[in-house]
Amino acid sequence: MRIAMIANTRYESDARVSRAARALAERTHHVDVFAVSGGHTTAGVNERFLQLRSLRIRQQRAAVMRYVFEYGLFFAWSAALVSLLHMRRRYDVIYVHNMPNFLVFAGLVPKIGGAKIVLDVHDPAAELLASRRGGDLPAWLRLLARAEERASLSFADAVVTVNEPMRERLSVMCRGPVTVVMNLPDTTATAPVAAAVHDPDGWNRIVYSGSIAHRNGVDLVVKALSLLDDEFPLLRLRIVGGGPAAESVRGLAKELGVADRVEFAGFVTNDEVPLLVSGAAAGISPQRDDAFGSFVFSVKVAEYITLGLPVICSAIPTMRHYFSDDELLFFQPGRADDLARAIRELRSDPALAAKRAARSRIRLDRLDWPSQKEALVRTVEALAGRQEGDNQHGLSAQHA
Repeated sequence: MRIAMIANTRYESDARVSRAARALAERTHHVDVFAVSGGHTTAGVNERFLQLRSLRIRQQRAAVMRYVFEYGLFFAWSAALVSLLHMRRRYDVIYVHNMPNFLVFAGLVPKIGGAKIVLDVHDPAAELLASRRGGDLPAWLRLLARAEERASLSFADAVVTVNEPMRERLSVMCRGPVTVVMNLPDTTATAPVAAAVHDPDGWNRIVYSGSIAHRNGVDLVVKALSLLDDEFPLLRLRIVGGGPAAESVRGLAKELGVADRVEFAGFVTNDEVPLLVSGAAAGISPQRDDAFGSFVFSVKVAEYITLGLPVICSAIPTMRHYFSDDELLFFQPGRADDLARAIRELRSDPALAAKRAARSRIRLDRLDWPSQKEALVRTVEALAGRQEGDNQHGLSAQHA
């Protein structure tokens, strides 16, 4: 098959997009990825079955009009290029990652020509907009977001999403079944890194990796660090990533007197993250529990677990759905004091922390990236009519 994969994100930093592209390329399907470049070099993606095309744009997304500009520019670029290339090579499938959902319409010309459309819903549109605004949406904007989502879902021939709560949410709006493909790390590729890294100061370091945004709660970790100042004066926080709230988090660390104990590693590629995270005392996932947060499966948690780290996690519903108190050390969302309590508990009982890390790895292995990858590939192949008949049952078995 020939597949065009469209994603308004940096390929080198979006693990879900790169895993999906590679999963299909491994089956010898030709995958052209249309993504965003922030100026960073992405090595090893112009291969026999996988080629990356990037629109170079500085993603700021600080204001509504900037979002509109970035989304509009990427839509126009990807729609024009995919349509042009379809005339030459006839794509079988257009695989679109949201946000935004309306990127599915970039595949209009190929769809008229017989191509099938897959929409991979990472995030719920209205809830994400509300979280970014820091409150409820105006009625007109909420209706507009819902209409955009419903129209996009109706245009798609198949829908994929990231976890069971999201599947339940989308199922009420979709004509057909929604396939769950969880965004999990490939443990066979990542696990050796943890064993290779020895950090003698790791016990005095906690880590956060991901976007620095208010909804992700990085500020809560800085506040917790300041609350533990007297008890653990050597404790440090390493933040790997960038985002719109980076400067405010820096300012908060300075205001609370812990700036010298917070390290900002900045933006790095996915391949570089394990070396900056491995060996720490714990990985932190401080997601806030708003309308958006309740649907989040924290990918960073899965990455921490794969690297052998104990995990301190906000007790948002989706993480509670997949993990227990015996596997992750939970704290109340939005509560810096309870996060400080969790860090204190982890530091006071390293043996228990190690047991939780081991149990969480068993749980993650049961979720199993290879089976998730198989669900994705079967969905695409079945949609394009390129699958053996005896595999059709496997597709229906992966909807949960």
